[in-house]
Amino acid sequence: MPATLKKNSTDSLIAKLGQLSSEPARRQFLAQHKTLLRQDVVERLAQLVWEKVRISRQEAFHLAEAAVLIAKRLRRKEALAPGLRAMANALYSSGDNRAAIDRHQQAVRLYESLGNWNEAARTLSGSIQPMILVGEYDQAFQAAERAKEIFTGLNDSRRLARLEINVGNIYHRQDRFEESIAHYERAYAGLLPYKDTEGIAVVLSNMAVCLISLNDFPRALAAYRGARSFCEQNNMPLLVAQADYNIAYLYYLRGEYSRAIEALYAARRACEATGDAYHFALCHLDLSDIYLELNLSEEAREMAYEGFLRFEKLGMGYEAAKTLANEATAFGQQGKTVQALERFSKAREMFGREKNLVWPWLIDLYQALLLFHEGRYFEARRLCLGASAFFDQSALSGKAVLAHLLLARIALQVGDSAEAEKETAESLARLECLQTPVLAYQAHLLEGQIAQARNDRQTAHQAYLEARKALETLRSRLQGEELKISFVKNRMEVYEALVDLCISGDGTDTSAEEAFGCMEAAKSRSMIEMIFQSGQSLPLGDTGQSDLVRRIRDLREELNWYYHRIELEQLQPEEKSHERLEGLQEKAQSHEKELLRTLRELPAHERENATLEAPADFSLAKLQVHLPQDATLVEYFVADDPLGADIITR
Repeated sequence: MPATLKKNSTDSLIAKLGQLSSEPARRQFLAQHKTLLRQDVVERLAQLVWEKVRISRQEAFHLAEAAVLIAKRLRRKEALAPGLRAMANALYSSGDNRAAIDRHQQAVRLYESLGNWNEAARTLSGSIQPMILVGEYDQAFQAAERAKEIFTGLNDSRRLARLEINVGNIYHRQDRFEESIAHYERAYAGLLPYKDTEGIAVVLSNMAVCLISLNDFPRALAAYRGARSFCEQNNMPLLVAQADYNIAYLYYLRGEYSRAIEALYAARRACEATGDAYHFALCHLDLSDIYLELNLSEEAREMAYEGFLRFEKLGMGYEAAKTLANEATAFGQQGKTVQALERFSKAREMFGREKNLVWPWLIDLYQALLLFHEGRYFEARRLCLGASAFFDQSALSGKAVLAHLLLARIALQVGDSAEAEKETAESLARLECLQTPVLAYQAHLLEGQIAQARNDRQTAHQAYLEARKALETLRSRLQGEELKISFVKNRMEVYEALVDLCISGDGTDTSAEEAFGCMEAAKSRSMIEMIFQSGQSLPLGDTGQSDLVRRIRDLREELNWYYHRIELEQLQPEEKSHERLEGLQEKAQSHEKELLRTLRELPAHERENATLEAPADFSLAKLQVHLPQDATLVEYFVADDPLGADIITR
């Protein structure tokens, strides 16, 4: 038979072999086609596995199983080594990283025993990524060093360039971004002369991830879009889906929630179609994060639960624990304390196994908050004291403030007003160095409640005004964790407190007018909350907008970026440097100041649409001018249960 016909016949049989899903079927097929029991067929199957994992993981797995089966029938190390490596690649692509590492190591030993150093080094390089995903960093560095030694000895510059990608991945997983991007840049330069499309696509994506960490959103987005276009042109649907996920994640970091949700659902469908279990699970985790920030607790719970099941199946402890904590937080938002505490307890145990430094204490703070709402003050205080001791010594200033505020609320509930004042004062002192309006709102609100409890109306009134000012400077910005676990469930509470204080005061026209102004502000704020709970961004299209309005939009998105990045830095598995967090916080504060300055420069006729804020100069007199002579306006408002009504005539 001519060589071409023989090759076509073999390729046809291999294609059929890839469709067989059971071992008995494969054994029967090989019994009928014994010409496939050859070394070159195993090598061909191994190559096909590497190609197919980008297109169909199920078919890749079937081909890998066939390669191992043929190799075992041949009883030759030369055949078994590539078969095992093919199986390792298939297992890694399906998310079974522990099994992939085991197969890689078996293959390395076989290649070394054969003296085939090039293939041993290639296998070592391929084993690095699954090691990274299960947290075996020392083992990954050892594999990289050994592979580098071999490739250098063989003068294989292309393989050295590919190895740089994997070394960069180790540093990236450890959040050592500067070192990571240096390795990616070396890889990119090394792969360009070889026109290595797959390697170049991966490098572009990984460089984008580093640029995120370096807070360069425009270049990161451009890199991901470039990677997506490159992969689409070169028929790599798996990498296209991953690029879609990464672009969606960028929108999330920028606070473009509606766009991020839409993109994440699209990426989830693509990842499901390509069999990308890891990114499919990540879509669920990110959607649960967004829904929690938007206070859409049932949607968050569903996504977190689905993500947990998938990460647990993949053996990825940190990500599984995160999704479980998100599910617990969602249950807490719904008032389902028993379910929330149960999941928090399990998540804390999992984070402990992952040797995470921050999350166990954060979960203690979460649990203390839930116990506080249940009236279990002794248990809540015990957990909160431990959490505050940890956060006081950490770079997580916002979490420290939350812990002290919760201790103050617990003290207030058990009648220890002196302790409540002390903890509130501690929180306010810490807030002087922070740009966190959501925490300032909670602290001043509590300060007012403590003063009102001791019948100090003047101090209470001033504290409530400060709380209102802090709330209104939020300008719709959602600030992650501090809102998710806030013990102030009703952000209209400060308006209700001011109305209550005014109508129970001296009964003057001034107090009545202030009460009505608070009612109007509360309703405006409530409308803003509803708009942003839907995940929509500010309606700031470019058409007809001034440069200042567009700059306000950009500053808001950049602020969202920095606050999300700060949160991610704080909650990663490894301990973060104080310098990096301080750098992010400085940039966030700088953007806050620039935003305030830009808002002051905005003309009055553009301010309302650009900021979605209630007019600051509300006037009862202006309202009365527009009322007909014989009309009466009756406006209702609920403040601390009683139903009140303002009656206004011309």
